[in-house]
Amino acid sequence: MTASRVAGIGLPVAKRSRAVPAALFMATSMLALTAALSPAQAETAGQTQIAQAERITFHIPAQPLSSALTSFGRQAGLQITMDSAIVQGLASKPVSGSLTPAEALDRMLAGSGLTWLQVDAKTIELQRPQRNGDGALQLSPVRVEGVRNADPGKSEGTGSYTISSSGSATKLDLSIRETPQSVTVMTRQRLDDQGLNEMKDVLNQAVGLTLVESGALGNDGNQVYARGFALNNFQANGIPRSTVYGFNDEIADLSTYDRVEIVRGSTGLLNGIGDPSASVNLVRKRPTANFQGYVEGQVGSWSRYRGEADFSGPLVENGKLRGRFVTAYQDSDSFIDRLEMDKRVAYGTLEADLTEDTLLTVGLEYQRHKSDHASNSGFPLLYADGTPTNIPRSYNSGANWAYFMHDNLTAFGSLEHRFGDGWKVKLDVENSWREYDGLLGFGIRGSLNQDGTGMGIWPGRWNSDLQQTSLGVDLSGPYELFGRRHDLMLGTSGYHAHRKGPSNPLWYIDGYDPSIPNYFTWNGEIAEPTLEPTGWSEEKERQYGVYAATRLRPTDALSVILGSRLIKWEQETGDYPDSGVSSATKRAENGVLVPYAGIVYDLSDVWSVYASYTSIFTPQSQKNSAGNTLDPLEGNAYEAGVKAEFYGGLLNASFAVFKIEQDNLAVIDPGQFAPDGSQAYRAAQGTTSNGFEFELNGEVAPGWQIGGGYSRAVPEDANGTRLTTYLPKDSFKLFSTYRLPGAWRDLTVGGNLRWQGDIYNDISGTEFRQDDFTVVDLMLRYRLTDNVSATLNLNNIFDEEYLTNLDRVGYWGEPRNVMLSVRATW
Repeated sequence: MTASRVAGIGLPVAKRSRAVPAALFMATSMLALTAALSPAQAETAGQTQIAQAERITFHIPAQPLSSALTSFGRQAGLQITMDSAIVQGLASKPVSGSLTPAEALDRMLAGSGLTWLQVDAKTIELQRPQRNGDGALQLSPVRVEGVRNADPGKSEGTGSYTISSSGSATKLDLSIRETPQSVTVMTRQRLDDQGLNEMKDVLNQAVGLTLVESGALGNDGNQVYARGFALNNFQANGIPRSTVYGFNDEIADLSTYDRVEIVRGSTGLLNGIGDPSASVNLVRKRPTANFQGYVEGQVGSWSRYRGEADFSGPLVENGKLRGRFVTAYQDSDSFIDRLEMDKRVAYGTLEADLTEDTLLTVGLEYQRHKSDHASNSGFPLLYADGTPTNIPRSYNSGANWAYFMHDNLTAFGSLEHRFGDGWKVKLDVENSWREYDGLLGFGIRGSLNQDGTGMGIWPGRWNSDLQQTSLGVDLSGPYELFGRRHDLMLGTSGYHAHRKGPSNPLWYIDGYDPSIPNYFTWNGEIAEPTLEPTGWSEEKERQYGVYAATRLRPTDALSVILGSRLIKWEQETGDYPDSGVSSATKRAENGVLVPYAGIVYDLSDVWSVYASYTSIFTPQSQKNSAGNTLDPLEGNAYEAGVKAEFYGGLLNASFAVFKIEQDNLAVIDPGQFAPDGSQAYRAAQGTTSNGFEFELNGEVAPGWQIGGGYSRAVPEDANGTRLTTYLPKDSFKLFSTYRLPGAWRDLTVGGNLRWQGDIYNDISGTEFRQDDFTVVDLMLRYRLTDNVSATLNLNNIFDEEYLTNLDRVGYWGEPRNVMLSVRATW
């Protein structure tokens, strides 16, 4: 049967069972909201004007005008964003004392040449007088959006490499400086400047993270590490993803997201299962109060073609119903021979102001990724005699019929209500339907001889349907205690994830010859094996938790954050062959308490010192030689450092030292195998990781953005022996752009430098080492008109040859390449 297609965008819908509930969810919501929010119900003249509003105690020091307006919006309850190019170079006057919002705004704008006009109860439009051709004064609008319950950390439209607020560590709206953990934010501006469309590339550019690649997009061999440990915790808008295989978002396309927030260290307070590495929170784009949009086309090396479009704005006259639609399509080859990839993305979301203080959000997100002629691995680093190989960067170890496919559909919704005095409650619901299908045939079997003989392919197939249902409720706000104002967050969340699929033959197929006659001349041609399912398997994971955190303010300079999460975790796995004995296992951890503590002390209006502690709890799936699953990973994570917030938050700097202590860390047990034939592991006790990180993100000077830093992490076992030597101890990453002033203001230039220290690995008794290397990229953007710009990204301009993987196999990093993007906005 031919797959049905979504009209207008040509996106295949894999299964009716996924599309029907999602379509009904969206259609019903749209009809209900449109009916409920007709223009007849628009707010009328009873709106409170800010000129007559109650007085508020403002404290906004003199600073760049863009950041001052952000502070004003927060303190006055007017969420605003602005065109950074229009206010660039302008400074605000200090505002302090008990004032009406109108009085505060007038003082702030004094001498700037800007004036303001109130559009409605929560929207202010700034205007700049200009003269027309007749010499008469006219007003040029400076766009300001006033949307209730707006995202306080929104990065789109700011032009910045940092944000004003993040709740990814504690769900308290804190600035980067106020958060007692290391936080990196890859903002919309930086994603666009570097042309970063795929999650794995974004994480590879983040400070303290290392990407280890082992094959094509969508394979299970790619892994990201932080502080020496694998990163497995992903969230979308703060909702945790299951750790069941298939639910991570390392292949996600970024066109649908405003930013990516990365919290390094354990985040068990919000995730429950808290890896000691990091947590990644993808924050979705939201509808805007004013109509805006863009279309973009990209063309690049290796026949890369991409189109992207984004439309957003009000859907009814009174602006109480807003919508956004994003779509993208990408088709490309690769520097690896025969490898082809394509992606299809569609995203739609609606926001509705049900009342003045109640916001309803619903949406759908669809992403499909396919890699053809795709390998699940790289190539052998050593010949059978122990000498290094010299495999070309373009070599593809995948069979021509091998592929990887991921098909993801997510329906989400939230209901948020604001009470008086800063309190709010929010309900989040998400349902995700996914499918992965991988037909495996990768040539890494055996030992390679100098004449090209000795190798074969590993054949097989992985295929499963997955579903995750998530629910979360959070209540937060300020409270008074001992004459001082503090903050409180209470919440509960849980998810149920289910994977089910056929059990296909793997690795050893009766009657099938996997031999490759000559590895050097092989072009992927080999007989495709017959892979008939031999049964089916499934996996279920449930996690429920209640959590709380409070931010105590004993003095103006001191903040103490205390919190904990109580976890209930269950996992069931089962194998059900067509013949033979079925097997099922169940594991559970109930009543696990994960504490969290942090302290921040302000040394001045710019500098702070901080320290934090949290525990680690991570169930594991690895087995020992007896077939028993290893006990959960447990331990403690400590961090301390210094943070600075320059220019009112336009530039953030941090220096952190950390120590991670763990028990039950799964390490390979050489030469031992579990009863099912998989590699056996042992639980190592007393492992540690020590290191430090320095990071700088934001605007150094008008028009000059910077993002990057230095990191060092050294994981060791109880005897002081270094672990994961195939990961660098040290790395340095720095990306910067500068918009030229004056007559050259239409030109922006940028550069990226990524340095990685040396790595090595013991492969069958032979040490294989890679020296440190440096990759340099360049970026140029020219504004052709007020609404059209062209960006040129030149990556790896010196064509540095380097390996991204030494873990048993090798995999080359991308050679020199170029990408041209043209974007039209309105």
